[in-house]
Amino acid sequence: MALATHPGQGPGEGKRRSCFLHIGPHKTGTTSIQDALFENTEKLAEIGLRYPAITGDRAGRLRRNHTPLTRRSSLKHASLMGSTYWDELSRKLETVDDSIVISSEHFAECLKIAQNYERVIEFFESRGFHVVVVAYVRDQPAWLNSWYTQDQRNFLSRDSFTQFLDRALEEGLVDPWAFLRRPIDDDRVDVRVVAFEQAVRIGITRSFLDVIGAPADLDVPEPKASNQNLGVKGVYAAQEIMRRVDGRIKSMPNYNVLYERFKRLMRGRDWEKTAYIGFTPEQEALIRARYADSNDSFARAFFGVDWATLCPPRTAALREFDFEAASEADKRDVMEVVDQMVEAIEASRADAGVVLAPIRKKHVLKADARRDVPKQRRA
Repeated sequence: MALATHPGQGPGEGKRRSCFLHIGPHKTGTTSIQDALFENTEKLAEIGLRYPAITGDRAGRLRRNHTPLTRRSSLKHASLMGSTYWDELSRKLETVDDSIVISSEHFAECLKIAQNYERVIEFFESRGFHVVVVAYVRDQPAWLNSWYTQDQRNFLSRDSFTQFLDRALEEGLVDPWAFLRRPIDDDRVDVRVVAFEQAVRIGITRSFLDVIGAPADLDVPEPKASNQNLGVKGVYAAQEIMRRVDGRIKSMPNYNVLYERFKRLMRGRDWEKTAYIGFTPEQEALIRARYADSNDSFARAFFGVDWATLCPPRTAALREFDFEAASEADKRDVMEVVDQMVEAIEASRADAGVVLAPIRKKHVLKADARRDVPKQRRA
């Protein structure tokens, strides 16, 4: 059974195949989907769907996602073919007659830029693929909370949750109209949207397979969650590590090794059972008010319902780790991870003679807050 072909002239076959361009965004189950696709390539090939993995920068090892395609260094060239990764993908597609999936949550941000968007769509169109953008949306308070905890896990930002929230609200960070504006307005492209809260109920992977038209009986197991909530202790530990290290940890040459060490040190401590919640009830109300009109117009345009029906709200209250009030056992539990991580970072920096770059504010592109309802996109 072949997936989603479209009338038109494609290379060699007289048909246009589909490129399901999965753009995330961040914290909508993207990693789980990528793991499932990567681990089940043979099953997918049987139904006419390819997941063309690229090597990226891991010494020839195939990556589970296509994030190297979205990097500034890959998009800075006058032609995408100037990028090692786009060139690698192009060569792989020369031998592919089926539809494909390309997946990175970073597409949601980089495709906001007109030049990036045009070149990426043209790349697939010129190779005989009809682009179908697949995106997930989520209720914003939980969405922003998850995004913030991931930034902390990655040692990416020293902002407090309040600082992060101020920037997110100003820039419309998780406004669906913002990251879907270009494909929605592009007649060459189809847009398919999935509500994260509904996807969780049926399985993230299953929801993705359904939206791209895979057979209902295709058996692709749901992978184990790989980016769980850090928990209140995990967020505190990450923040304390950043307080003790002078410089940007993510700039270290062996950052990936250190990041994996951090995850291993937390494993088995059950920290994820007490989820971190960074917003107060007042901030939750502020988030909902900021996105209310945009959310409802989006939900009605794509699903014919209001946002609350599409993404049922889950009320939560501020939950952080209070080190001063914690028991001695809880303090020791957290400081074991902090002390070992700081020691590993400093030893690694000394061995490599690394001078860490100073922390800079994380830049997020300004998003156009869309309050108007554009034309409906065909599914």
